[in-house]
Amino acid sequence: MTTPKGSHLVERAAEKLLRSGSLDESAAQLLQSQASDATLPSQPSPAPSGLFAAPPPERTAAEAAGTIPEAAVAEAEAYADDSLDAGVTDLPRPLLSAAARSEMPMPSIAPRPSPVDPTGGLQAIGSVDALALERAGMVDWSRTRSRISEEFRLVQRQILRAAFGPGAEPGFSNLLMVTSARPGEGKSFMSVNMAGSIARQGDNYVLLVDADSKRDSICYSLGLAQARGLLDLASNSKLDPSGLIVQTPIDKLTILPVGRERERSAELFSTKEMTRLIQSLGRRYSDRLLILDAPPCLSTSDPALLAQVVGQILFVVEADRTQRDEVEASLDLIQACPTITLVLNKQQISSRYTFGAYSSYYSS
Repeated sequence: MTTPKGSHLVERAAEKLLRSGSLDESAAQLLQSQASDATLPSQPSPAPSGLFAAPPPERTAAEAAGTIPEAAVAEAEAYADDSLDAGVTDLPRPLLSAAARSEMPMPSIAPRPSPVDPTGGLQAIGSVDALALERAGMVDWSRTRSRISEEFRLVQRQILRAAFGPGAEPGFSNLLMVTSARPGEGKSFMSVNMAGSIARQGDNYVLLVDADSKRDSICYSLGLAQARGLLDLASNSKLDPSGLIVQTPIDKLTILPVGRERERSAELFSTKEMTRLIQSLGRRYSDRLLILDAPPCLSTSDPALLAQVVGQILFVVEADRTQRDEVEASLDLIQACPTITLVLNKQQISSRYTFGAYSSYYSS
């Protein structure tokens, strides 16, 4: 179909050809009449019927699929975007065909954020293995008779008698702090092996509490440096201690790490909340012995503060190294505790007549 502008050009061309003599008058009139007829809207001719009827025109792929016009698609997209921006998800949407929906770019929806973890992403470690206990200094307790096992049994009998024997006060007598005068005397070694010896004996449960915030404490050897524990409980009263206690391969031995708030250890140990926490742990777990591995007395003030709330103290002295005045100064700091037991560690024994030497008679 010729546009109005195109038909006007045809008429002018016919006039020029007529004036120049290149076209006669009848031909020019015929050309002009065709151009004017082309500008008029065509009327549909009656469709022939019968055998000579023309086949229906083929539908385009878009028409066969029911694709809606581009303007309608844009309107639907704007509708969907407005609904999502308003936070509405259940409004009726324009009805589109399946093909139209597949062609439409759907608005992107951001994923919902996961619920906030109340632990701050710090999940408690469930257990430690035997290799970790060995790294922390625990000896092999599978041997029934040895010098070290016999010496530990002598000490643990006295401790258990004071913790659970006649006259024992639940929540107080079952709290045992292990400390020394200076670093390196073996107080952590004594804490770990005392806990393992009592737990393997099978009569009592033991909860080993790391109360030393130094970098080479028990928790670092056990792989619990990033676990929550004692200091976190002191800083957040809403935490449940049972969710922070770590299991071990020894059935009756569990561990409470020192926690992640080590930079605030001096502040937290000096608060009343820490003393209330220790007393609360002693009462809550009154059926077991709580062994607190504390720092040396002459290094920090923590042992002097804890001595007021524990029922027993195991004081470790390194043989041939710790000076008498250091021991006396330390005992003055922890004298608030009613029961203090001194243990001599790293002593060289040359005689064959000592603990464990009689084991050969049992194996023969």
